[in-house]
Amino acid sequence: MDGGGSSNTSSNTNSRNAELKRRELAQQSSFFLKQHSAYDMIPVSFRLIVLDTKLLVTKALSTLVQNGIESAPMWDSTNSCYSGMLTTTDLVNLIQYYYANFSYTEAIEDLGQTQLENYKELLLRFKSRQTNTLCANPLDTLYEVSRRLLATDYSALALVDEDTDTGGDVIVSMLSIYRILNFMAQHSLYDLEIGTYGNLVTATMDAPVIDIIRMFVDNNISVVPILDEEGIVLNVFARGLLDELDIPDDYPGVHTCKQNDTLYSVLDTIRKTQVQRLIVVDDDTRPVGVVALSDVLRALII
Repeated sequence: MDGGGSSNTSSNTNSRNAELKRRELAQQSSFFLKQHSAYDMIPVSFRLIVLDTKLLVTKALSTLVQNGIESAPMWDSTNSCYSGMLTTTDLVNLIQYYYANFSYTEAIEDLGQTQLENYKELLLRFKSRQTNTLCANPLDTLYEVSRRLLATDYSALALVDEDTDTGGDVIVSMLSIYRILNFMAQHSLYDLEIGTYGNLVTATMDAPVIDIIRMFVDNNISVVPILDEEGIVLNVFARGLLDELDIPDDYPGVHTCKQNDTLYSVLDTIRKTQVQRLIVVDDDTRPVGVVALSDVLRALII
């Protein structure tokens, strides 16, 4: 007797059960996020870096790199208002723009003389800048904030309130996807279908940095796994490393996981390492996918 029909029925049942389990978790997570506001996530003590739009572009981008952050809010001191976000994505796009249109000397001279406020017109040409004033009110629910973040390529946004005396803006804090994901789950990445798999964009250790920058821009990605000649993951190059002139041999930036790892273990790794994404590898340490914080949040939000 042909058992194919029974096997297919069992497979379909398992798929439906997995989907029901995922949606149940998503409903629970969404309910939790709707019960808490962004204000609840503001720590008692924290450091907030805000970039004045009078800063030179080079100093502003250098501030991101030196402090190891991927984004920071901008402040218009003339009008006393929030003026958007500056991110490492802007750094990627600026490098690509100048590399394609100017000589090195011209680029350095221009960047070294231009203030951040005068660069907004150029920044707004980039696709990633169309929502450059992304922010939330501290009283918005975490669900609303999560939805807003998932609609963009930002990993964090500014919490902006109103000064009751002047009516002007007050940048209260930053809220990142990482901080929203401070709850635990026992389901595996495979069960929840979390991550991006197949057709990974990779490079080798001898790849020129400008080639990797093109990969970032052309493929709209934020990380490129670095492989050896056998296809095994050695390292990873992320947008936040663009202050380096070449891929550092000893950069300890690669953190991996497997597709059958639980979401709890992935979040635990993220909590301990503070990384924005993990490279998913098989049993031979060859890359099969990438899991970003936004992938995790998207899986838990309906």
